[in-house]
Amino acid sequence: GKGDHGKPAIAYKSERRVQIEEEGFRIRGNSGDQWSDLLGLCMANRSFKLPNPMYYID
Repeated sequence: GKGDHGKPAIAYKSERRVQIEEEGFRIRGNSGDQWSDLLGLCMANRSFKLPNPMYYID
């Protein structure tokens, strides 16, 4: 949404994971090509960092 513009990726993705868990889902596994996909709040039981030599999101 509009309030998310300019927000760091790790903050945005963490907030979305919190929202998913508040809806009653459990995050058992997580995979992503950026560290912001894996770090922050509501971490999964298992996380898998995929390689991506093309770009990096801060």
